[in-house]
Amino acid sequence: MNKSKSLLVAISSLALTFASLIPAQAADTSLTYLQFTATQGYKDLLAAADLNSTKLATATGLNIDLEMTSGSQVVIQGNIKATKTAVTSTMTMEGETRAVSFFDGAYYLGFESAATELNAKNKKLIGKRLPSPAVKNIKFVGAPEDTGSFMDIDPSSIFSGQSSSSFIDSVMSIDMSKFSFGEVIKSANPLDPTSTDYKSEVKYTDLQTGMSLEMVTTQTFNSEGFQTSTLIDQKVLLFGMTVTSNTKLTTTIDNTLVLTAPDAATYITSAKFASLDKQISAETALKPNAGKIVTKAKALAKSAKKPLSGKHLASAAKALKITVKSVANGVKLTGKYKGVAGSLCVSAVKGVATTKNC
Repeated sequence: MNKSKSLLVAISSLALTFASLIPAQAADTSLTYLQFTATQGYKDLLAAADLNSTKLATATGLNIDLEMTSGSQVVIQGNIKATKTAVTSTMTMEGETRAVSFFDGAYYLGFESAATELNAKNKKLIGKRLPSPAVKNIKFVGAPEDTGSFMDIDPSSIFSGQSSSSFIDSVMSIDMSKFSFGEVIKSANPLDPTSTDYKSEVKYTDLQTGMSLEMVTTQTFNSEGFQTSTLIDQKVLLFGMTVTSNTKLTTTIDNTLVLTAPDAATYITSAKFASLDKQISAETALKPNAGKIVTKAKALAKSAKKPLSGKHLASAAKALKITVKSVANGVKLTGKYKGVAGSLCVSAVKGVATTKNC
């Protein structure tokens, strides 16, 4: 998928989040937001949402599935499992899967997501220095800015039904005057007459960018008042390109659900991850001086007509006025990056110079 289409899909994803905050409507979209909120259909939907919140609050386990398609292609697919104290979430977009979980107040992100979150400069090298191949997650104490999910995965947010609001507030300020609305249409669900559908449409046009959004939403509540699904048909126009997408969000209560926290052997802390990144940066800054020492030491060895040795490396550092410490067969350079120390050892083994972190 090219970048332009990816952007449109991202906007479409944003519309999905927005849809959970303001129920849209069907029929003629001629109402302003204030007129819309005064309609009986909107009031009925608010009452249904309140009852759904009560059902969520009394549930102890939830399973949420998300699938968004554009044309015949699945562009986003995700799943969230939640209990009152723990959540696991996976989200796949454009072939890349991001995982994030929440246990006992801490968030666990996969390596790639954590590297992005922490703006790691040395992602590939950090991967090679993890304690073991078993380490797959990075533990954050406190919520990362980006949980890698389509909603806030703190259990209190999910079970309150307000999980999308914190995300939407962080990415855009909603000006309701730019949206047009219509009456909410309430009817029995055609597949399950005991469930009730609230069908709606909302439209938005940004006169400055030309971006426009049309979104039809069907929210389904079962006979007990629990919202079991949200179906969204969206059409986004941006930069002269139109993307049509369909989204299905399905929620089920599973009060038998049990989630197990990651084993300590499978993660490191975000502080340790960040420290490794800084350590590697400190070592990288030492490489030019290490190279100068090797070059000078080779010249000294050649002049003495002897194989390169640790003595030559020490003499070279002294001649270049580079501060080092003597180690077996060579010297050790140490520096700091943002308060974290890193070291390189330059050694001579059988007349050959080697440089590595130590």
